[in-house]
Amino acid sequence: MLLSLNWLKDLVNIPKTITPEEIGQKLTQHTVEVEKTEKEGAKFDKVVVGKVLDVKKHPNADRLNLTKVDVGEKELLSIVCGAPNVAVGQLVVVALVGAELPNGMKIEEREVRGEKSIGMICSLDELGLGEGADGIMVLNKKTKIGQQFSQYLKLEDVIFEVDNKSLANRPDLWGILGMAREIGVLFEAKITKEFERIFSLKLDNNKELEKISVKVEDEELCPRYMAVKISGLEITESPEWLKKRLLSVGMRPINNIVDATNYVMLELGEPMHAFDASLVPEIIVRRAKKEEKIITLDNENRQLDNSVLVIANHEKAIAIAGVMGGENSGINSDTKDIILEAANFNATSVRKTSTKLSLRTESSMRFEKALDPNLCEVALARCFELIKETCPKAKLASQITDLKNFNLKTGPLEIDLDWLSRRLGDELENKKIIKILEALGFEVENNEKNILKVTIPTWRATKDITIKEDVLEEVVRIFGYNNIKSAMPIVAIMPPEENKERILERKIKNILALGASSTEVYNYSFVGEEKLSKMKISTDDYLRLVNPIASNQNLLRQNLLANLLDNVKTNQAKYEEISLFEFGSVFSDLSGTINKLSDKKENLPWQKKHLGLIEAGQKFTVYERVKGKIEYLLGAFYLEPRFENSEFMPEWADKKTYAKIKVSDKEIGSMSMVDEEVLESLGIKKLVAVVEIDFEKLVEIISQAPLKLYEKSGKYPMASRDLAFVVSSKILFNDIQEEIKKFNELIIKVELFDVYEGENLPAGEKSLAFHVEYLSLERTLERTEVDELQKKLIKHLEEKFAAKIRNF
Repeated sequence: MLLSLNWLKDLVNIPKTITPEEIGQKLTQHTVEVEKTEKEGAKFDKVVVGKVLDVKKHPNADRLNLTKVDVGEKELLSIVCGAPNVAVGQLVVVALVGAELPNGMKIEEREVRGEKSIGMICSLDELGLGEGADGIMVLNKKTKIGQQFSQYLKLEDVIFEVDNKSLANRPDLWGILGMAREIGVLFEAKITKEFERIFSLKLDNNKELEKISVKVEDEELCPRYMAVKISGLEITESPEWLKKRLLSVGMRPINNIVDATNYVMLELGEPMHAFDASLVPEIIVRRAKKEEKIITLDNENRQLDNSVLVIANHEKAIAIAGVMGGENSGINSDTKDIILEAANFNATSVRKTSTKLSLRTESSMRFEKALDPNLCEVALARCFELIKETCPKAKLASQITDLKNFNLKTGPLEIDLDWLSRRLGDELENKKIIKILEALGFEVENNEKNILKVTIPTWRATKDITIKEDVLEEVVRIFGYNNIKSAMPIVAIMPPEENKERILERKIKNILALGASSTEVYNYSFVGEEKLSKMKISTDDYLRLVNPIASNQNLLRQNLLANLLDNVKTNQAKYEEISLFEFGSVFSDLSGTINKLSDKKENLPWQKKHLGLIEAGQKFTVYERVKGKIEYLLGAFYLEPRFENSEFMPEWADKKTYAKIKVSDKEIGSMSMVDEEVLESLGIKKLVAVVEIDFEKLVEIISQAPLKLYEKSGKYPMASRDLAFVVSSKILFNDIQEEIKKFNELIIKVELFDVYEGENLPAGEKSLAFHVEYLSLERTLERTEVDELQKKLIKHLEEKFAAKIRNF
């Protein structure tokens, strides 16, 4: 939103000692965010008046001319110009090299069809001053060559650019009058007589005149609708002062009627609209019909539905309420009579309509902030006043129609001054508080010692001020946040409850990312049926999304693998080896779950957090890598994993490598290679191994694990022996390892260091080689004693597992 300082000065007596920069800073600190304070003429920097001295046809282009232009410098400028109306002797507007025009065009020295062009002769359109379809802008003969164009236009204003987001809760500030009121409060300056005069404007309603046929079918979406017919009009250009004022705040002049409605919108914050009375025999405010269409003023054919409020006649829609008028009822050069509309529309309805149609206008931006319905009456009178200035013969040709159905809650709110001081954290004099509120337009009664009864002004009562805390905020922001004394809180601040699960998750991430050199990924929680089908996974029990973000992501995932495989596919061309992990939620459908809070049966999805690890590469070692990383991770928490065969194996898994992961006899997840056929169907050209762990079970095991205490190392030497057995392939090495560990208390460590299947071994058998360490904390073990224990161990394993000592 742009604000004109000259316009503001017409409405509030700003002291001459206050600079524009001070105004901008004060507004930013107390009211709205002023992003920029700029002299109006700055937009025409390096734009000057020039005189065309020579014009001839471009040798390489029929529609271009080569001109020589005098801009008051020593050398004439050679400029290529495509305007049909350029002629010798004209005084024109020239943008020099380095200029940036209001339409965003940057002027550079360049070649056009082989001819050098230094600068540009500008049109009205390029200067942002109106439509310039007929060619360049030609100036008055009395203009001085080389004069700055901003001086020619007498641009002496200062423009403030306000961030629209900071106005979101202040509908009263979408007009210059509201801003003037605010500045008056901030600088303790009085508003002018013009300000008071505008707000006191009213139209006399002549009951002897005809009535306009107006019907409001939906009073909730249109709480007030005012209209009056005006005759005796002549559609002309607006006076220079009006055009200049509109241009100063970024709005192009169109004609005297449209400019008057725009002026009132900018001044009061109340959007207006004028219909050609000959095209609008009646007005009906209703919801759009199914599949109804309208061609709006921007020449777009727009599809409507029943949620959109329109202004219509008995045949069709003629405007989209609060957003934009229709082409079939707009003002044109032949218009003699108009119906002038001042209405109030439901803010939510306008916002939804604007979003639905992708059509955001100056009008919709204001209506969607919830305007004061009382503005309609003032706006109608002010607009007629401006029209009378350009059309002296204009007169009211109908009674004033005013259909209203609104009730603003203006209070009063009771404010306890002791409460206000406690919440403020500072002591303010009662007189100071009352002065601030009254300056802002609140009515204040102070009949009791410490109680204020505050009545809200209508322009703040639509949604801005509703509770006493809002009134407190008004006092604080005007008093100044910087003026509140800083103080430490008087209550003790307790540390937040420790979230052990989150701490553990962070620790695991550090272990995997730093120690295990894996990369963390974040994936959507969604998968698609086609991908799961390629993985041989049935989607019958998957939860389906009603409104998926994409057609190939229409299910909630039940594992992390599907998306991790996508990560591998995306990166496989760039890396030989890929190592990734992810923490994420998985989902399942548990229909009929009991909601413990309400004791009602609801279809609630089951959700758990899982940890997934994936290794991909060209060698079969990916399986050993992923297994090693699990052992490394759990080892950091002094846990020892066991890997066991499983009767149940998912279809995507390689049947020879699938294993359950157990810790302390509790299953926490699984590990497997991914079947090569599945990988091929997914377009993955590397071998892949994956681990998926139930994070909640892992947290439970870690939290229940006994505290690890330091134990000093033994002072006696260890004795070690190696054993290699041939056993059935069906026997798990974990079972043999556990049996060796518990065979004798002197055995302190057992480690598998070799697995062999192949030559010299019968089919269905394998060789397992273990490293066994013996230690006594009380004495040095004799070699003969260790050998004897080793013999007994071998005999025990032979009996238990039918193991045979390997002899090759």
